[in-house]
Order: sequence, then structure tokens, then C-alpha cells
Amino acid sequence: MVCGLLLLALWTTKKANSVLQQDSESEFWLLSDVHFLSSTLHDNGIAFNQFAEGAAGKEMRYQTESLEAFVAEALEKRPTGVILTGDMTLNGEKASAESLAELLAPLQEASIMVLSLPGNHEIYNGWARIFDGDKEFYADQISPQDFKDIFSEGYEKADSVDRTSLSYSINLNDQYRLVLLDSCIYEEQVNWNQPTTNGRLKESTLEWLKDQLEAAKQQQQTPLLFMHHNLLEHNSLLKEGYILDNSAQLQQLLTAYQVPAIFSGHIHIQDITEGPSGIQEIVTGSYSTQELGYGVVTLTDKTINYQKKVIDLDQWAAKNKRTDPHLLQYSNYQATIFQQDTTKMVRQQLASVTELTEEQINILCTFISKMNAALFTGDDTYSQEEKETIRHSEEYQLLATYSYFLKQYVDSLLEDKSPDNGLTLPIK
Repeated sequence: MVCGLLLLALWTTKKANSVLQQDSESEFWLLSDVHFLSSTLHDNGIAFNQFAEGAAGKEMRYQTESLEAFVAEALEKRPTGVILTGDMTLNGEKASAESLAELLAPLQEASIMVLSLPGNHEIYNGWARIFDGDKEFYADQISPQDFKDIFSEGYEKADSVDRTSLSYSINLNDQYRLVLLDSCIYEEQVNWNQPTTNGRLKESTLEWLKDQLEAAKQQQQTPLLFMHHNLLEHNSLLKEGYILDNSAQLQQLLTAYQVPAIFSGHIHIQDITEGPSGIQEIVTGSYSTQELGYGVVTLTDKTINYQKKVIDLDQWAAKNKRTDPHLLQYSNYQATIFQQDTTKMVRQQLASVTELTEEQINILCTFISKMNAALFTGDDTYSQEEKETIRHSEEYQLLATYSYFLKQYVDSLLEDKSPDNGLTLPIK
């Protein structure tokens, strides 16, 4: 019996210290906020089209094709793995998760890892729907166990799994440990409530995380964190519900263990921000809004490099002999949907203003749409001269006179001080 226990202890220690790969260089593609709805859950009818028209700038009709193009690109370039940082499904429909897993399966068959963590839309979401004709019906929801079963590879390859959340760690190689955190607040059973937007790490999860960081320290590894919610502020007006409720507590822990970077999603914008202690938070923009953006993280023994990339669905459609004009000009189609949503928001804000002409309102819609698109694609770093030009423009002056909120919003878009589409960090 003693011998058996000793052998078990030795096996456990060996497993805890084993690594997934011996290569000193690896590459992970980050995909965030896809908000995928399985085609089995709608008939392209009245109810679905009404929903798609009001989907907050998300493109809903060509999601399968956009993911097929992503998979094709990954199969050609062959990264080490793909990491999904939450909100993979539209509203936590189990069928959407299963269909998404099927779309990504060719990656796993090609030995490209698929590692997933939940977003606030994933688990026991009361908004899960089937669209049939002019009606909506409740759809099966995703339980925590469903999530582990459907997106199983991460848990199968995990060095450690948190017992009280869907968090886990990956002992990648001698240089890096990856920690995927479940930052979401969700119900404990099927319900009909709206999902909770804000997030928080449980105390037990923080204790588990501390153990993972200590293990990385002992093995002289660099720990990298991934979660859905944001650690830091990325826009002064877009922070409530986005920044982790106990962000300060997490920052303190990450500072103590000298974690260089954390990767997140949730806010839908492409952004890179440095925290007070020097930690970099890299947010990969939503794959379903302004463009089909994803992140590429290259890890070597000397550097961590991040670059935003964009899938060219127009090219994919032409190569695969598709004839749908929206697919063949998808970049314009997707940007137009996002612009229309921004225009709707601007018009709602100006609805009670009677002093503006229709021409002036159109000018303001174009002005804010352009700036909003730049925010979501990470192209919103303006020079001082460009900021002054914007502030002295006719459009800005009209906003200053007639819409305090929209002026505030534009001001917030001028705050970004650093590039958002790429970063290289040296390993200390």
C-alpha cells in the first residue's frame, strides 16, 4: 500500500512538471468575441432578421464562412494553437458551441491545439434562443460540464484545473506557463435571466492562480494570463461592466509574480494598455464587428510578440468560387453593418435636437462612424496635430454645442497614447 502511494505521488509530480512541447518557439492565434450562432438555430426568417438588424454592429449572416476562412488560414500557417478568449457563442446556445467545435475540429486533426475559456455569454445564459419564422423559442443552454466536454482539449492538456471555476493552466514548455482564467459570473442552473456583463475572480480561483504563479516561479517559467474580462481601463467611457470587479486584487498578485502580459477580450475593441506596474494588457477585438481581426502571439526564449491580423474573406470567397456578392466584397459589407449601427446610435442621441439640419446630422454620423471604426480596429492613435484638427473641426464644434454625450465620447477616442496593433516585450 505504501509503495502504491509512493508511486502515485511520483506520477503526480512527474505530471505536474511535464511540458506539452520541447520547442523553444511557439505561436498562438487569439480569437475573441465571435458571438457565433449555429445555422441550426435559425431559418433566416423574420425573427432572425429582426435580431440581426439590431445586433449591436455584429455581422450575423456569414459567420460560418468567416470561421471556415480562419480555419483555412490556420491550416496553411500552422500555429501551435488557437486560444478563444470567450463569448464564442452568441448567447450561450449549446448547439452553437457544438457547431463551433465542429468548425474548429480540422485544426485539432492537424495537431493545432484549440484552447478555450468562457465569456459572460457562455454559461447558463437565459438569452439562448432559437429563431423560427416570426417567433423566438428558448434554446438549450451550456452548463459548466457541457463547456468542458465540448471544448475539452484545454482541460485534457491542462497541468492543473481549478476545482471551483472553468480556469486551467497549460505547462507549455520550459519557458512558458499559460493560465486561462474563468472571470465570469453565471447562474448555477438553467434560467431565463439575462447574462451578467461584469466579471470577478472567486477567492478560491485567486488562491489557485497564486499556486500556478508560484509553480511557474519555481520552474523559472514566464506566466502569461488569458481571460475574457479586462484587467485595465481601455476607454474612460467604456469601463463599467468591462473591467474585472476585483481587478486591483488581481493586479497586486500579478505584480508580485512579475507577470508581463495578460490577453483579454469582452470590450470588442482592439487595444493595448500598460498598467501602473508595467503589465501589458492586450485586448483582441471582436471577430464579429468592424473586421475579422485576430491576434498572433509569438513566444520565444527572448521575446513575446503580438500582432493583429485580419482574415481576408473577400479573397477566400473568390478562391473558393463563391458567387454571393456580399462574400466577394465582405470587408465592405461587414464595415457597412458596423457603420449603420454607429449611425443609429448617433441619431438616437440627436433625436431631441431640433436645431440641426438633416445634412448636419449626416455629417456627424459620418464623422463619428469613422472615429468609432478606428477605435474598434486599433487605429485610434492620433498625433497632437491630428487631435487639434479634430477639436477645431465643424463636426466637433457641433457636438460641443448640441450633444454633451457624443462630445464626451469623441474626447474618449482621443485619449489613446500607444499603438494597439502590435507589441514586443523582452523576457527578463
